Amino acid sequence: MKDPYVIFDRDGTLIEHIHHLVDPNLVAFKNGMVEALTKLKEQGFKFGIISNQSVIGRGLASLETVNEINKKITDNLSLHNIEMQFVLLCPHLPEERCLCRKPNPELGYLAEKRFGVFLSKSYIVGDQESDLRFGKNLHCKVVQVHADSGKSPLADYFSGTLIEAAEWIIQDSQKDKR
Repeated sequence: MKDPYVIFDRDGTLIEHIHHLVDPNLVAFKNGMVEALTKLKEQGFKFGIISNQSVIGRGLASLETVNEINKKITDNLSLHNIEMQFVLLCPHLPEERCLCRKPNPELGYLAEKRFGVFLSKSYIVGDQESDLRFGKNLHCKVVQVHADSGKSPLADYFSGTLIEAAEWIIQDSQKDKR
């Protein structure tokens, strides 16, 4: 059975953006992260993370270090009974033009196949244009959380906070149930 998901970008969305984050000790959670995901969980959403992590391809961090950063996020959420069903990442450099780097949809299709993501009923939440284009390529609705680049025309909704994003997703998802 396929389930509705909210799939999050990692850097700048769930955690504060640090250019080329390579130290798990520098992880700082976005304000309202737990509250927002709790609200979404109460509405029956499942969660995943899909993230471009070129720090691996650049030789700045190992896969193990990136996994430690991801574990810090998932462990924190677990303390609040929130489970990430998956964390998928692209380790490649942009110039490698791989199929798994957002905005290419391959990791989304992998999530659909492996984890039962109901893409047409799911949402992508991110801060960058590549996150939004990724969501559009998967035919998901996309929510942009505050970004330095300003609001993208690709965004179905632009939010200043994760809590606002969660509230919009809940309201939007209930339109289909009417």
